[in-house]
Amino acid sequence: MDKYIKACHDELGQLVAREAHLNAALLCSVDGLPVAYAASIDIEADAIAAMCSSMLSLGDALAIQGGDDEDCIQVVTQSRGHTVALIHAGPDMLLALMGSRELKLGMLLGHARKEVEIIVDLINKSKQEKKMSEQAKPAAEKKPALLEELVKRVMQEAQNR
Repeated sequence: MDKYIKACHDELGQLVAREAHLNAALLCSVDGLPVAYAASIDIEADAIAAMCSSMLSLGDALAIQGGDDEDCIQVVTQSRGHTVALIHAGPDMLLALMGSRELKLGMLLGHARKEVEIIVDLINKSKQEKKMSEQAKPAAEKKPALLEELVKRVMQEAQNR
């Protein structure tokens, strides 16, 4: 598991534990695959991630059809008992927060925006760490290649004698 996924899971868990009326927090890819989630109720993360991705994609399409140049900011659905807020978490992820109606919409959206900032920061830090480790990797991988070349040259010189 990538470090950022664990960090995101921990962050979402703290959010759900902190807010009594927040039932679930789910981070998923824009393709509808769950990345990390925390819930105080049983949820089907795979199904919810797919539905949330579709809903936010529809919101984006509606925003563009309405004349906006950018994606929608958020999508909110409310039923008699629950409220769901969807918000982009960077270009490749989205955050879904699901709460009971006792959780006020403004509070839910405030949590969503704050969590998105934290999650985007975690993802960016992870990408930077990965990039730095990949840049350091080639130098370490060259050493065995140089050793192999040296062994081959020594073997060829020995055969030529």
